[in-house]
Amino acid sequence: MPTELMPFDFEGRPIRVVTDAQGEPWFVAADVCAALHLPETHKAVARLDDDEKARNSIPTPDGEQEMTVVNEPGLYSLVLGSRKVEAKRFKRWVTHEVLPAIRKTGRYTARHASPALPTPTQDRVASILLIGEAVAKVPGVKPGIAMAATLTCIQENTGLAIETLRRALPAAVDPICSLNATQLGQLLGLSAKATNQRLAQHGLQWRNERDEWELTEAGKSWAEAMPYARNGHSGYQILWSPQVAERLKEVA
Repeated sequence: MPTELMPFDFEGRPIRVVTDAQGEPWFVAADVCAALHLPETHKAVARLDDDEKARNSIPTPDGEQEMTVVNEPGLYSLVLGSRKVEAKRFKRWVTHEVLPAIRKTGRYTARHASPALPTPTQDRVASILLIGEAVAKVPGVKPGIAMAATLTCIQENTGLAIETLRRALPAAVDPICSLNATQLGQLLGLSAKATNQRLAQHGLQWRNERDEWELTEAGKSWAEAMPYARNGHSGYQILWSPQVAERLKEVA
């Protein structure tokens, strides 16, 4: 990896950054872990994906030394691993000082920044997207929910309109499955609660460990689970095909 060393300082701590041939920033992992008070660099780095870390020769007073470096996604994964109050300040420092300084070369801007957005907005969007990617990797978190929550976070922090993107998760703009339990119940002359119970009785959905309705394999032929995020809560809303009403009437 051909590199150009760029030294930075975070609250008195040196943070060495190298850029590769494409202008991508790579942060010396030991410096980042020291700033985030992560005592064992090798354990923190071991949790990263292979494409988030690399080995690189770094100039030191004692000569060139092979060190572990992490790219921008890897950096945010390390930030998420720190519970120290410095972690939030460190993330803000990276997005408001380090990355803008690197972008002055022009190479990093050409690859990662949208000229239609002001730099502060670009930084917020990039940071939230990277955090969303890290959250999606947490065991048990479904990618659709993570992305829906990420889009809501972008909207709340930037004011950007995201409804067009939200409709792409994962169904078409005009999904065939469009009825919630209340609307389906109106076709059956039932309350939403009674409708959900009847759907469960016929093996189309079940209550998971979070006490939320989830589709069975049979139910997936009649409904779609649409990801959403609102009022601080993320999850899936089941939308049913109108045709399932006829099925439920037949077996009632």
